[in-house]
Amino acid sequence: MQGIKNLTQGPINRQLFNLAMPIMATSFIQMAYSLTDMAWVGRLGSEAVAAIGSVGILTWMSGSISLLNKVGAEVSVGQSIGAQNQEDARNFASHNITIALIISLCWGGLLFIFADPIIRIYELEDHITADAVQYLRIVSTGLPFIFLSTSFTGIYNAAGRSKVPFFISGAGLVLNIILDPLFIFGFGLGTNGAAYATWISEASVFLIFVYQLRHRDALLGGFPFFTRLKKKYTYKILKLGLPVATLNTLFAFVNMFLCRTASEQGGHIGLMTFTTGGQIEAITWNTSQGFSTALSA
Repeated sequence: MQGIKNLTQGPINRQLFNLAMPIMATSFIQMAYSLTDMAWVGRLGSEAVAAIGSVGILTWMSGSISLLNKVGAEVSVGQSIGAQNQEDARNFASHNITIALIISLCWGGLLFIFADPIIRIYELEDHITADAVQYLRIVSTGLPFIFLSTSFTGIYNAAGRSKVPFFISGAGLVLNIILDPLFIFGFGLGTNGAAYATWISEASVFLIFVYQLRHRDALLGGFPFFTRLKKKYTYKILKLGLPVATLNTLFAFVNMFLCRTASEQGGHIGLMTFTTGGQIEAITWNTSQGFSTALSA
């Protein structure tokens, strides 16, 4: 199969390590997006950080939902590669990307339309709520880029080429680091500037993935990104990815109401502390997730 790294040859420990390290690094990069936004927005004050943090839980929830297609791609494409069935591998890749687009448009639309009542769950001051709603609406329009890039990442991981998503995500993070101060302070956009910087960075990552797959790699011999869904492939992807996505989304959902408790008890300072601490805590499970993904592949 074209563009595939054979994971069944060589010492298992080395294969696991070489595959897991870039996956873990890519997870840290995704976490660093939020930390970078918080670091720059922190110069605007604690209220701005609270606004970003309240949306951060929803971003986490969105990432949890996107695991449906990431895990679905890693396992279904990986199994097809192992069975030397390139047709199934291509079909599973196309189905994962198509399902990711459908879910992202639906979920992003819900967040955009119901941004105000969702943010009011935290019971923040009106001006902080207004900033958070604007931030959420900007970020929600970029969710298709995130979901599609996550699917591309899963496909590359299944092919044993986890370094490609790492380098592409790293390029997006560097761009985000550059654009954050420019948009927040240079253009005077405040918290919205952080959202625009993240949106542009995520769109750039998506476009680099498309370019890589279409013009640089012959992964799986090339495959269509979008296809008409067939029951055989759709059912297996949902069966593999839905439990993982549901569990992680439930965890994010619980944390959303813990954030509300933090806000009730400590105001925006309580919420800011809880959400910032959660970002740091993510280092732990990102590490374990890297080896889990490598083992699945």
